[in-house]
Amino acid sequence: MTRPTMLFHAPYPIHGRATGSGVRPAKMRQAFTDAGYDVIEIAGHGAERARALRELRWKLYRGLRLDFAYGENSTMPTLLTEPHHLPTHPAVDLSLLRLLHRHRVPTGMFYRDVYWRFPAYVQDVGRLIATGTTTLYHAELLAMRRWLNRIYLPSQKMAPMVPWIRPEQTAPLPPGAAVHDSRREAVGELTALYVGNVSEYYRMHELFRAVDATAGVRLIFCTPPESWDAVREQYPLGSSGRIEVVHARGEELLPLFARAHLTLLTVEPARYRDFAAPVKLFEYIGHGKPVLATTGTHAGDLVSELGAGAQVPYSSERIAAALAALRDDRTELTALTDRVEAVRHEHTWSARARTVAADLAALDTRG
Repeated sequence: MTRPTMLFHAPYPIHGRATGSGVRPAKMRQAFTDAGYDVIEIAGHGAERARALRELRWKLYRGLRLDFAYGENSTMPTLLTEPHHLPTHPAVDLSLLRLLHRHRVPTGMFYRDVYWRFPAYVQDVGRLIATGTTTLYHAELLAMRRWLNRIYLPSQKMAPMVPWIRPEQTAPLPPGAAVHDSRREAVGELTALYVGNVSEYYRMHELFRAVDATAGVRLIFCTPPESWDAVREQYPLGSSGRIEVVHARGEELLPLFARAHLTLLTVEPARYRDFAAPVKLFEYIGHGKPVLATTGTHAGDLVSELGAGAQVPYSSERIAAALAALRDDRTELTALTDRVEAVRHEHTWSARARTVAADLAALDTRG
């Protein structure tokens, strides 16, 4: 029996990108293989993509049938994704979309970010650069409106922030995660884990105050060393001795998850977090850990929707009360852990790939 075939596109190399937005493309690429697809890849630098496009055009001419095509866009305009940020292959990616459209291949793309629509973007890159890149972002979205069947977003709440696309084109496709057996029995000092950045944008002062004021609760705060060095004066560790700041990544995180009863996304609300779906939320779920997330953020809404934890206002008193409640009611902590373990297989990278395959198959008009 012939294996189904799909095309995976990214305007950059997808391997060797182990952090941040670089994780997702490689995970999705592997998930399609794990789901049983032969994957034709058009990715890498411009010259590599141009060569792969020529090969694909020949294969389609010879009768290749693609079940669907899926892409992961860049946080920068596609024309600028070369290491030197010069548009040396300006037509290759648009030519690919046109080719797929001509062959009626159902095609979707994950559109990851709209930071460029916020005032902070202009402050970060400067008005001159922002004017140029914003023009390119708009041009890309006009092309997506015309040539794509589906535009996947981190959450449906992001759709109103993305200009030009049609509402019926959009669908949510949040991150996934690997499943790990990291369960800790609900005994001993209540231990909460945060993994992620800390900065002026990721503010967690209320969390530190809450833990320092709540006996019987320990915080493991895992963040990159350069991030911590930039803000450490703002985060006194208090006198309790129950706040550990550590720097770990990859496999080094596994023993930290094994120590934790629950995990945290108690970050100060910001407009961007109204629709952002943090990768770490699903990593927490993959480890089977209940999540305490800030009320009014998309992460908080997801936690409640999935039954994977609880929302709490960004206030040291309210965070302290929520932690104390779980410290004192281990039956509730166990029930939350059981619930997360029950739903986590629905939120793997493989589950996301199956969602894409089923969705784009339903949009196939070739018969």
